[in-house]
Amino acid sequence: MKRLFPLLALLLLIGCTKQAANDAATIGVFEPQQGLYGETGQDTRRGVELAHRLRPVAGGKKIELALYDTKSQSMEAANGVSVLSDGGALALIGTFGTDSMNRARPVIKAAKIPTVTGSTAADLDRDYWITPVCMNDDEQARAMAAFSANTLGLRDIAVVVDAETGYGNDLAYAFIHSLPSYVRTYRIDYHTGETRFAREVARLKKYPVDGIYCPGDAAASAYFIRAVKDAGIRVPLLGADRWENPSFKEIGRDAVEDAYFTAHYARYETFNQASDAFLLAYEKAYDRAPTSYAAMGYDAYNLIADAMNDVGPDREAIARYLRRLNTFDGALGINKRHTTRNVPIMRQRGNKANYVTTVEVAS
Repeated sequence: MKRLFPLLALLLLIGCTKQAANDAATIGVFEPQQGLYGETGQDTRRGVELAHRLRPVAGGKKIELALYDTKSQSMEAANGVSVLSDGGALALIGTFGTDSMNRARPVIKAAKIPTVTGSTAADLDRDYWITPVCMNDDEQARAMAAFSANTLGLRDIAVVVDAETGYGNDLAYAFIHSLPSYVRTYRIDYHTGETRFAREVARLKKYPVDGIYCPGDAAASAYFIRAVKDAGIRVPLLGADRWENPSFKEIGRDAVEDAYFTAHYARYETFNQASDAFLLAYEKAYDRAPTSYAAMGYDAYNLIADAMNDVGPDREAIARYLRRLNTFDGALGINKRHTTRNVPIMRQRGNKANYVTTVEVAS
């Protein structure tokens, strides 16, 4: 696979040059298509491709897509921005990962290329060239903290964290500091790639917990939950948006039944026309239900297309348009900046996640 990378980069560069000559505009997508986070990147790509299929022209230009596979490696996100930007891309979509996006941020700024992202990294909206299309880690952690204390009535919560990722640490910090003072927490760290969790479960048994918050990746969280259930621990299990990935259920099997997690997209409960249209189109195109990541990719493409229609195919003008945009009615629902966020809480039931409620938090 390593030998293919130089060829892929060359094809992207040649493709972008050819598109410019043909009076087309390129939107670059940098997302993982393989590795640990490949399933999430593939869902994002499918959402982008669906939006492109429905809307292939914007700002008087035929839009072409250029994909850079980051292979689930955070440094490759920065490389992807460089390759796509230098190759003539007008705007970018990517990437969902907190750690990957933090690597890409300075390169996006240096390249001065408008980028719409599904990343939940905190404070992305402070970067002029970056427009988040979803809630951030702080917002979803605060929503789960409110749900766990006020709805579930939990008072002693273990917070189990992949200590090597910014994603897990950011969520854990915001969750712990958003809980009421009467709720006690017990932090337990683990390392990326862990699958057995024997030490972590042994520590967990020493604490009088009535709930567990584990904001990790789908696979690691599923293995952890199986270890918890095998140890006979029966308390509510709480997580974050990556639990929506299919591998969470595939690996966790019956152990993840009734697990709660925050999501960006409630599927059948969003209640707006754009979401309904997206759901029908996605199911028809792919014969499967969309995830939050597919909705993010779909919305990201349409945001850029809207900007092109309004201000033309110009990087600076598109970035300025996106900065000034206050409301966007998309597949994820109606997104209003500088106001409250409606965070869906989902519960795993069988092979799908069911909508439970919405928690409102200040953005």
